Amino acid sequence: MPFRLVSADGQLSFELRPGMPLILGRALSSDLPVLDPTVSRRHAELTVEPSSVSLKDLGSSNGTFVNGARVSDVTVRTGDKVVFGKILFELHDLSPMLIDDGTAETKRRAARAGTTVIRQVPVPDADLTLERALRASGVQAAVDETAVVLPQHERDRLKLTLLLEVSKALTRVTDVGGLLEKMLQFTFRLVEVDQASILLLDEDRQLVERLTKVREGGTPHEVPIALAQSALDQKSALLSDNTANHSGTGPTRSSVCAPLIGGEGRALGVLYVDSAAATRRVDDDDLEFLVAFAGIGAVALDNLRFTERSRQDALIRGNFERFFTPMLAARIAAAPESLRLGGERRDVAVLFSDIRGFTTLAARLTPDETARLLTEYFSEMAECVFRHGGTLDKFIGDEVMAQWGAPISEGDDADRALAAACDMIAALQRLNARWLSQGRPRLQVGIGINYGEAFAGYLGSERRLEYTVIGDTVNTAKRLCSAALGGEILVTGAMRDRLVAPRALEPHTPLEVASRAGPIPVFRVVS
Repeated sequence: MPFRLVSADGQLSFELRPGMPLILGRALSSDLPVLDPTVSRRHAELTVEPSSVSLKDLGSSNGTFVNGARVSDVTVRTGDKVVFGKILFELHDLSPMLIDDGTAETKRRAARAGTTVIRQVPVPDADLTLERALRASGVQAAVDETAVVLPQHERDRLKLTLLLEVSKALTRVTDVGGLLEKMLQFTFRLVEVDQASILLLDEDRQLVERLTKVREGGTPHEVPIALAQSALDQKSALLSDNTANHSGTGPTRSSVCAPLIGGEGRALGVLYVDSAAATRRVDDDDLEFLVAFAGIGAVALDNLRFTERSRQDALIRGNFERFFTPMLAARIAAAPESLRLGGERRDVAVLFSDIRGFTTLAARLTPDETARLLTEYFSEMAECVFRHGGTLDKFIGDEVMAQWGAPISEGDDADRALAAACDMIAALQRLNARWLSQGRPRLQVGIGINYGEAFAGYLGSERRLEYTVIGDTVNTAKRLCSAALGGEILVTGAMRDRLVAPRALEPHTPLEVASRAGPIPVFRVVS
């Protein structure tokens, strides 16, 4: 009776049929290859019996477990949970009827299309495609330590084929951690070494060990940083036959340091491998091969980082463009240090705009009408702010708050804030004319602008942060907006003093503020 061994995640599935014993292990030459570091090269032997499967552990490092109990020799039945290393499988029946029906249906469909099916071979998923390609091409014979030694030219040909397959596999990885893991997995298949490590440059341009793996039963040791740094500085792969650990103790090792060089000659890091010289020396052939492999890995790493940066830049710009002009958002994304996380004090021009009598007006409108009216109004007001290089701080009910000067300031921030206010009045007049023709209500707004020092930075909770400005300058601008009549723009004396271009202003009733010793001078913009 045939069975099927299926992994818990559904990624691996092996058909078990009566006949020769089947070897499950990490080696690609295994009958049932499971490519996981917790699985030994020859982990277990499975033999199909009439109504069960005999399972024998082959002395694996991490053991074989059936239904939670570690086993050495046991009978497995349908539904049993089997763990090899840390990979969970379940044994299923493989119904002959289902197999025959599937094959027959395929042949019937092919016959109707005028095609004769000679043989049907299931296609594995993307992760298993490489493994099948390697086994089918005989490439693994070049690197499998259990294989018969092949002529050198045949080994070279097969290793080049393997490099091609490896390059395809590395391009499928979507994160840096996964890429480094794959690179070291392939390193152990490509060359017979005891340890492999990847070191990458950090933000301070220092080599940092990111990932290290050793052969089964081995103990990791420190990577000689001086040798790795020398390879990176010279941008040359180095073959060494006298590498020892930092303390000068331990066995002498032969090693290769292959630099990872990305596009335009950018140094990314180093691939380091070594072997105990007493067991197997890393030679010139390994050096040439690892240079090619490191080049493939560097290109994959460079492309992956570029993709991540592009994705992050797009996200940053997308977030910034909600509040800043597209041009300013691009400048901030290019120089994110301009947005200091802790905040800073800056001189800013702060504008508040408020609809007069909106509460009474909204009471006469349906919720849908209110939402539509505010959406059209806010869209126009935001465009006015952006058109003059301002930052849309927030909408507060029917109120608009904008500012100029944070996180990036210009010499004419006050002028641009005032120009935006005039533009807002003109834009609302155009909206009112259109709404009047549609039988919809008209709006009037009052605007107040102040200039002075304010705290600018990210404020909020751990769940929600907003870039905003706060302080007495902001509060005064809000008070000024409340004092403005419909269609009126009021500015403080501080705002008037910061204008570069002269504007027609006339004195207005000063603003009394409790926190100030005297009234604040106020001016009205003459249209």
